[in-house]
Parts: sequence; structure tokens; C-alpha cells
Amino acid sequence: MAQEGQLWEMALEHFGSDELLRVVVDMWSHFALPPRPVVEHLTTKQVSQDVLNILKIAQQRVGAFVPGRAPVAGSVTLYARHASNLADGLITLMPKTQLSRAWRGSCLEIDLGI
Repeated sequence: MAQEGQLWEMALEHFGSDELLRVVVDMWSHFALPPRPVVEHLTTKQVSQDVLNILKIAQQRVGAFVPGRAPVAGSVTLYARHASNLADGLITLMPKTQLSRAWRGSCLEIDLGI
């Protein structure tokens, strides 16, 4: 989770708020409901309030709410598969020079479909 938070913060710094929102909405709008409805909670413990706000706005724009989960202040609930897909998408969109060695390896795996 800590690395995921770092990735989101790097993406915010790289893209800026408006562009990150556009990127996230674009990616998220193509996701189908996952076969297993496992959820993940991102909070201000993992990401900044700015990133959390972007995720909440994007979630609202694409209608990707998890049924039966009431919104909680300081947190966003999303399907774990969507969270993973968003993180993978960010890794592939970030300049490789900004990524750690592990993230560059993840990027290669994503590109190769591994």
C-alpha cells in the first residue's frame, strides 16, 4: 500500500490535478465489473487528500461505486481489481526515469502481458 501511495503522489506531481483526473477517468471508464467483488480502501494514510479527491471525482464521473458501501470521509472504496488496473495504468504512463527499478520491472511485465 505504501508503494501504491507513492505512485499516486508521483502521478499527481507529474500530471497535475486536472490531467491526472482526466487520465484516471479515461482509464476507469474502460473497466468492467470484476468477477470477484473484493474491495480496497484508499485513505489519507496512503495518499494525499488531493489524490483522494481526484479518485472520488473520477469514481463519480464513471459511476464506479461499490454497491452497499456508504461514502466515508477521508477514504475511497473501490474494487481491488480497479485499484490494481489504475496503478498499472499509471505505471505505464509515467516517464520511466521517474520510476523505481521495481516499478520499471512491473512496467515491463505489464507491457509483455505477464
